[in-house]
Amino acid sequence: MSEITYKKRMFAFLDILGFERIVDKSRNNPELIEKLANILKRSKQIALASLGAKLTILQVDPSQYLHRAFSDTSVISGPYVSHDDLSFLSMWVMHYQYFMWKEEQSFLRGAVVYGDIYYDEDVIFGPALVDAYHLERDQTQVMWPRVLIDESLLSKVTEAELRRDFFEMLRRDDNNLVYLDYLRDLFHIIVLGENKKLTGERKQDFGVPIKLFEDHKEAILAQVDNALKEEDKDEGKKIVRKYLELSKYHNATIDMLCQAIEDLSKHERIIREFFDDLLRSASAKNLGLRYTPRYSAEDHPEQADMLNILGTVINRIIEIHQDEDSSPEEAINTFCVEAPKELAKLEQSLNESRIDLDSLIANL
Repeated sequence: MSEITYKKRMFAFLDILGFERIVDKSRNNPELIEKLANILKRSKQIALASLGAKLTILQVDPSQYLHRAFSDTSVISGPYVSHDDLSFLSMWVMHYQYFMWKEEQSFLRGAVVYGDIYYDEDVIFGPALVDAYHLERDQTQVMWPRVLIDESLLSKVTEAELRRDFFEMLRRDDNNLVYLDYLRDLFHIIVLGENKKLTGERKQDFGVPIKLFEDHKEAILAQVDNALKEEDKDEGKKIVRKYLELSKYHNATIDMLCQAIEDLSKHERIIREFFDDLLRSASAKNLGLRYTPRYSAEDHPEQADMLNILGTVINRIIEIHQDEDSSPEEAINTFCVEAPKELAKLEQSLNESRIDLDSLIANL
């Protein structure tokens, strides 16, 4: 018999808020029961399918990851060999968050830690599970539906990796707590055109990324509406406060993206050089050569919002003008004329997806 020992692993403990209400509705509804079971089963499949392109880059073995679900609780565990593992686990959780609000208008609350865990086909236990459970249950820290990243895991990441992550998938609140910035990261995934398996959409327009915010807003307001119907009014107000904080996160993400759009609109040079980069990259690729672009979200994460937004605007303009036969310089000039117009449309659509915080506050 082999010795039973703990292993050092990343561990995510996730709860679906409002799951009790969904289950209650399923008592006499076989279709809803099947739907709930499929959502829980599909979370890993969805993540792996959606992250297919990323898995060709990340040095990660998905078979090393454990996923278990019990009622409204899911746990995900994986090794930490390199920063790629944290990226993979984080993206998996963020995709899970996306499908829960998109399909069930529900949200996840949880925590990700690094520590000792034991698991086999029958059991899973260990200090890491206990630590994640307590962090997830600490209402003074979680405050609203989000997934916290514990210092036990952040301490393993290099300063350069952490710097990049805070521009891509992490955010720090006023209390110095770090959590997954799922809404912003999913926006980037979608605008970069990696959304085909995520959303089923193929068009390079602004409908899909904006739908992301519209679905998120609708899910939040649905939860607020349910809370206001609670017989216990104090409990209802307590729930509304949580979704008020989530609404602030929703609007703050829109603020961040709109600021990037405004910054772009003021710098025609960046727009012109970025499009020139695109043409040079395409030309070099056709000739079998390598071209290193001046503007790269990977190399300059502090510009990630601007460059990813500019990328989707380029795709949009190329789609509109794809049948035109023009020289590279004419194409650049066309883009510089059209880009501000498309940026303005995107900013307007984002602003229309904001949540009216005053109306939520009025219910408290």
